[in-house]
Amino acid sequence: MTQPHGQQSPADAADPRPGGHPADAERRPRAWREYGTLLMAIVGLTLSLTTFLATALR
Repeated sequence: MTQPHGQQSPADAADPRPGGHPADAERRPRAWREYGTLLMAIVGLTLSLTTFLATALR
């Protein structure tokens, strides 16, 4: 019997690593990716604004 993607069967609920927490292990990289995306967006907007002002004031 198959289940929709993202759901675990009761047999898969136990974490194979001793003392491991899969939610914590997955949360950290995702958060860093989101902060990296936000940082790159801010840097890109800043560069675009700087370029626009430099050409407008020339």
